[in-house]
Amino acid sequence: MSDLDLGEAADYILSERPGLDEDHVWAVLNELGHPPAKDQQKLALQLVAQTHPEVRAKDAKRILDEWRAYARLAQEDDWED
Repeated sequence: MSDLDLGEAADYILSERPGLDEDHVWAVLNELGHPPAKDQQKLALQLVAQTHPEVRAKDAKRILDEWRAYARLAQEDDWED
């Protein structure tokens, strides 16, 4: 997977889930650096819970789900067109 722009990822996540706190979105993105594979979600959620206890587990899961959706879209050939 190529490097994803965290700013674009944050914008995408916040546009899809406007109820999320922007600081929480950035905390998750910066902590993990790239969206975890679905089978690594439990570990990623544990890490976020330990390092950013202010981010609710439910919100962290939503952030990860939308981040993976953004990553899938970013890999499509016509994403930038």
